[in-house]
Amino acid sequence: MILPSNTFIQYLQEKIENQDGYISFADFMELVLYHHEWGYYNSLHFDLGKQGDFITAPEISPLFAQCIALQCREIFEHSGQNQILELGAGTGRFAKDLLLYLETIGYTPTTYYIYEKSKQLREKQQRFLQSACPHLYSHMMWLDQLPEKISGIVIANEVLDALPVHCFHIKDQMMMERCVTWKKNTFAWTITKPTTHELMTKVTPIQLAFSLPDGYESEINLGLTAFLQSIISIIDQGVLLFIDYGYGQREYYHPKRTHGTLSCFYQHRYHTNPLILPGQQDITAHVDFTRVIEIATERDAQLLGYTTQAAFLLACGLLDFAIIAEKHLSPIEAIKLHQAIKCLTLPMEMGERVKVMAIGKKMSLAPLGFQSQDRRRDL
Repeated sequence: MILPSNTFIQYLQEKIENQDGYISFADFMELVLYHHEWGYYNSLHFDLGKQGDFITAPEISPLFAQCIALQCREIFEHSGQNQILELGAGTGRFAKDLLLYLETIGYTPTTYYIYEKSKQLREKQQRFLQSACPHLYSHMMWLDQLPEKISGIVIANEVLDALPVHCFHIKDQMMMERCVTWKKNTFAWTITKPTTHELMTKVTPIQLAFSLPDGYESEINLGLTAFLQSIISIIDQGVLLFIDYGYGQREYYHPKRTHGTLSCFYQHRYHTNPLILPGQQDITAHVDFTRVIEIATERDAQLLGYTTQAAFLLACGLLDFAIIAEKHLSPIEAIKLHQAIKCLTLPMEMGERVKVMAIGKKMSLAPLGFQSQDRRRDL
């Protein structure tokens, strides 16, 4: 009997053979993460948290969602709109914590949309949320495609870093592409001419602007434009919150960052080889937030704020929430709470590495979460 993983490897081999012996890394990443049957996010074994391969902020502490709830309240009050769309809801824990706290402060959204491409995750989310907050379940609506229009807030936590990227290599001051081939019974990198003209037109200005040296390797998300335009176009009035690992362009393509930002996670172990374990590991690339806001402004949206996750959470009352929560905890539970806060805020953890960006459409607002630290200069 052929194991599904072996069947998938054979499927990928045939894809490579049918395309002159190699495919772009973006195509490879798209298949290994999102293939409808064997892709990582659609596999039966995929999970988040301690049982999965990695952990996200909502899994660390409900305080994360409570801080964002305060930001949501301010936006609701300012705009008079109270819909929420969450892109990629993970386990559903963020939706639960956010909705329960919004309920306590009297700001339950009329509709909480969840746009989730993974059928497996969608079913898990529905089971979890129906059990965890049944009285709010009628406010939730799962979508197979984006709504035509939304007024309120769009939240994307660790979504952009999971979008497929093209990889490039500077050789003899020329921009080449790093593609994926099959060699000696394994997937391997191969250096080729760019597979798309867009790769050349997008990377060459970066190469010249930052004097990238020979041997330099990094990545670029060519699908970012279409993705962002599709999201921004559905917002009638409101705010889009991106929370993700990333940098401004000057830091992203710093000449000393010679090997890019590709990251892989398997059973909570980090490594940098995305060509192994196809369909069984998570693959991400950090976000170029400069490109995000450049694309957004082309769609008549405005930058409302950009800062670190630590600064955002602290400005939204993280420590106040912690003081209240600690009153009801045992000493052991209090220690776990302190550890969670450190993970969310310390520079070497998520605090500095994760950024928060607010993009507004038909909104003039200085959001609460960006009042203590303005990092727009980094873009």
